[in-house]
Amino acid sequence: MNKGASDLALAIRVLEAQGWFSQRSKATRGRLAAIAKLCHFAKDELIYLAGDPPNGVFGLVSGSLNISYPRGDGEDYTAHRAGAGFWIGDVALFSDQPRLVSMRAAEPTVMVHLPSRDLLRLMREDPRLYGDFYTLTYDNFRTTLRLLSNLAIPSANKRLADRLILEADGRGDGDGWIPLSQPELAKLIAVSVPTLQRAIRRFVEDGILISSYGRIRVLDRGALMKFCTDQSSQRQRRKP
Repeated sequence: MNKGASDLALAIRVLEAQGWFSQRSKATRGRLAAIAKLCHFAKDELIYLAGDPPNGVFGLVSGSLNISYPRGDGEDYTAHRAGAGFWIGDVALFSDQPRLVSMRAAEPTVMVHLPSRDLLRLMREDPRLYGDFYTLTYDNFRTTLRLLSNLAIPSANKRLADRLILEADGRGDGDGWIPLSQPELAKLIAVSVPTLQRAIRRFVEDGILISSYGRIRVLDRGALMKFCTDQSSQRQRRKP
């Protein structure tokens, strides 16, 4: 086996351990793996733009992605930082419509690409595969609703806690660090950087988070969840 094939096989094994691909049948995984291509992207490299024609479906093996969409004022809004196990591209491909979002590598990133022509051929050969991709569409729509609901949380502290739960849950790889700088995270939850820093400081003091340069690690997911659901979480903390 040459190095390219070996790298692809390793990437497929990573995807088999997490996310949508891991939940497919062995036969389906095998058929999709047979058409997969391995792609490498540098930090900030564009993968596709909103409005581009679809060229297939992508699965994230390692690294992370910034998913953004065009706002009414002409600027792009980054709505999601996706981690390993994330798949995207099905909606535009199967509806034969332009891409709705843009996607850039947030760091050096490895992805698996299922090219349009090969994937559509598989679908014609076995229409049952549509059910697998309906599940992917459902999963991504559920994430979209979660992102929208996060922005509707009035409390900045609870909004941060809810967002960090989402980010932590989406990372089955690596050592648990979430590669987000404070300015990036502040934009994602629509608060000022000083407001975010105060919220992070509170969680760090409570032993819930570790904050380092350009990244955050959740130490106690249960405490974040309790904070989100506790109606009295806005009370003053007991002074030492």
